[in-house]
Amino acid sequence: MKTLLWFVSFFSLIAVLPVNAELNLELPDLNLPDLGAQSRSYAGTLKEQHSGLKILRKLRRSNKIIEDPELSVWIRSIGHKLASNAPRSSSSFFFVIAKNPSINAFATPGGVVVINSGLILHSKTESELAAVIAHEIAHVTQNHIARMISKSKSNQLAAGAAVLAGVLASSKDPQAGQAIISASMAGMAHQQLSFSREAEAEADRVGLRILARAGFNPVGMPNFLNRLEQFADNRSANMTEYLRSHPLTLKRVSDTRIRAKQFGNYRGRENISYLYMREKLRALTNARTPIPANLPANIKKYSRALQLKQRGNYQAALRLTGNSSHNLSEAILIAQLLNKQRKYQQTIRILEPLIKIYPGDEVLSIPLAQAYVAKGQALKGWKVLNEVNISEQTSLEYFEALQETARLARKNSQAYRAVANRNIRTGNYKAAALQLRRAIKQTDASEHELLDLQKQLTLLKAFTSK
Repeated sequence: MKTLLWFVSFFSLIAVLPVNAELNLELPDLNLPDLGAQSRSYAGTLKEQHSGLKILRKLRRSNKIIEDPELSVWIRSIGHKLASNAPRSSSSFFFVIAKNPSINAFATPGGVVVINSGLILHSKTESELAAVIAHEIAHVTQNHIARMISKSKSNQLAAGAAVLAGVLASSKDPQAGQAIISASMAGMAHQQLSFSREAEAEADRVGLRILARAGFNPVGMPNFLNRLEQFADNRSANMTEYLRSHPLTLKRVSDTRIRAKQFGNYRGRENISYLYMREKLRALTNARTPIPANLPANIKKYSRALQLKQRGNYQAALRLTGNSSHNLSEAILIAQLLNKQRKYQQTIRILEPLIKIYPGDEVLSIPLAQAYVAKGQALKGWKVLNEVNISEQTSLEYFEALQETARLARKNSQAYRAVANRNIRTGNYKAAALQLRRAIKQTDASEHELLDLQKQLTLLKAFTSK
């Protein structure tokens, strides 16, 4: 993913500091240029959204995306908070974390924003991370990617396919990925280089406005850019790789700082969920980056417990947590550890009150349903999972849990449908259609369920025929 990112997102920007804030001030008019006007007819069209879905599903199928339900919900919540404050945000957005230690992020046609795990682990605050995402959203809303494609003599979809092929190939072999991009898009390189600085500058300015509107700290963006400059002497391979694909200039850093100050003093507070999720990502990816020394004591304990869990030492991890939680992340970890120890009744005791407060919560529902199933209450578990409002980015783990729970609850049509939904989200359409047909044949399906299944099968055929 490292070597071709500027082909996809025009030197995406990393960035910023703090979070969840109320910005009780009128945002200044920055008189932003409108680089995207020429391609407005392309962006946000059904064709582009269809392309985004295909890219997202192929990425998920590649097994290069972090599918942990809690991390997935978290990164999407940040992304959608930003996207809802973006200009001309008619495009659908999808936000995923890639298993990649390099410090980078990129956007693709169709609004897919990919953030490398290495970028998150090297960020210092949620607003730094939010600034990266805001910058990538700006590339989409300002139609930078669409303009690149529209200027190319190549077919638009072929160009998008070439980008995706290069992304996937470079995750395994950077040279192979670069070869694919070079061969497919060589004619575009000169044009892109000629206006990439303008696109980057506009993405900085629009990104700052998105950050401020969403309640993050705009000053974090120039602060982080300034910090990046300190790594330009090759002291950090990861950081200099970012600088190679995201070139900085003194003017760019200076302009960003001046514009950030126009938003006034930041009155927000850090969202502590960022620290929990960063440590969870560190444990899940077995990152060699050390746990920061300045972490609060409870998050250090959480981080150590996660590492013990990853090593299979569930008893020690549970002992470290003290079987008591201060927030949802800690409660979820304890529930997972209790399930591993077959202490299902304790899991139920912890999660039942929480699911009443957060009905339909995907992350809470999975371990709670698993505990019900283990206690011989599969129907109860299925009802909990069935409350979840599924979306395109619902975790694959959820559908696996739903399939098994539905099977044990003797809801065979729903079990087959769960498998079909999982296959759809990884682009395995033939298998999905087969599972939907099997679901339709089950005798336990109600008339309403049959109509839903038939409708889904029809939509699937229409999607695959495009």
